[in-house]
Amino acid sequence: MFDLDRIGGAHALDHLVDAVLEAGEIALRLYRGGAAARTERKPDRSPVTEADREVERHLRAYLDEAHPAAAFLGEESGEGAGTSDLRFVVDPIDGTRAFVRGIPTWSILLGLEAEGEPVLGVAYMPAAGDLFVGVQGHGATANGRPCRVSQVADAADAAIGHGALAQFTDEGMGPALERLAVGTDTQRGFADFANYRELLLGRLDAVVDPGVQPYDVCPAAVLVREAGGRFSDFGGAPTIHGRGFVASNGPVHDAILALLA
Repeated sequence: MFDLDRIGGAHALDHLVDAVLEAGEIALRLYRGGAAARTERKPDRSPVTEADREVERHLRAYLDEAHPAAAFLGEESGEGAGTSDLRFVVDPIDGTRAFVRGIPTWSILLGLEAEGEPVLGVAYMPAAGDLFVGVQGHGATANGRPCRVSQVADAADAAIGHGALAQFTDEGMGPALERLAVGTDTQRGFADFANYRELLLGRLDAVVDPGVQPYDVCPAAVLVREAGGRFSDFGGAPTIHGRGFVASNGPVHDAILALLA
């Protein structure tokens, strides 16, 4: 269980959530104001907008002031050293491609690690109006109400969420994707955190997420576990430091890992 006193108590969690909600207002203003038309490309060809930069700048400024001892990792601005074993992890716009195309599945992700272990997660989908908050040992909520994963026990009956097909082929997992298609009931390509939203609400039974970074999954790992599920890398280790992850309701987890092996 994470001791919230380490970040200043329950009111500090409220302030973190408020900071994310404020970041959501910034992002929504840009989303509705034509930021997509000013999209740029990173060296890896992934898109970046002024919303990515403005949201990360807002959250980093807040965290630097409110939690100066904590380290920082952001998708856009990289790492900042700290003097404690805490590190905040930020993906300012998770789902920039959705943001650019006007699809309301993008989100703002803020996580906290303690000694490398994810212990707190906030995920906000401003355009969809969904807010998820979880703290290790304290449970997870969706829009203020407790959320729980599904109880499907057999992978053959499971509904699976996944990201872009290129994530599988880029990681050499094309054959694994075929096995997943045969070994589970249905597969749906939701976008980014939207996969985890459906898992947290009991509408999916597992998520397979290759080729992602810690800032993509830190909040999801906390939220899924606190909602009664399981989160691991493809080898079954309970980590967010790897190149691919499975999140599930728990009962189908090992079977999904076996299909991917």
